[in-house]
Amino acid sequence: MTPVSFAFVAAGIATQTKGTLYRLQPSRTGQSPDWNGRGGAIATRDLPTPITDKSYWEGRYVLCELTLRTQDNKTLVINDAVCAVSRAKNIVTTQMVGMDGTVKEYINEGDYQINIVVGVAAVRNGVIVDEYPEDGLRELRAFLDEKAAIKVHSAFLELFDIGSIVIKSFSVTQDTASNYQSVSISAVSDGEYNVYSTEY
Repeated sequence: MTPVSFAFVAAGIATQTKGTLYRLQPSRTGQSPDWNGRGGAIATRDLPTPITDKSYWEGRYVLCELTLRTQDNKTLVINDAVCAVSRAKNIVTTQMVGMDGTVKEYINEGDYQINIVVGVAAVRNGVIVDEYPEDGLRELRAFLDEKAAIKVHSAFLELFDIGSIVIKSFSVTQDTASNYQSVSISAVSDGEYNVYSTEY
């Protein structure tokens, strides 16, 4: 009797199993769907066309204008500025013995933290030119170096009743590849307060 090769038997079983896997059953056993009379022709509509004509944007501001005014009434109007506002409440928490959590005593609202990204472009006689915006940066820096509160106005900041800010810091990364320079400004809101003394 000729000995059987176990490797050959194993391969034969695998081949039979493989053939069984190939004989798949169809997923649909009933009649195919009939689409006749299921609706009219496919309806089409025109897609909205993006506005690419430059003349459409003349005199329009996509972003809110931001106006800065120092205490000696020097004014700077920035038409390329994006503001971000955040605020935290000042709350005192007290841990009580035998009680989970803390007792929270509301004190007051904190200052608004304001981050502003400003874009400065090189402009001569009202026309953008291919130069580095040195003059614009010098003009902006005079406001950033102010050692007092600065009056601000924009439709966005008005929503949060912010009319005065103090510049905390700013950062500028040089970009010599274009005539545009971005400046990141960090500021805090400054309100008007009346302090009364009860001691006479």
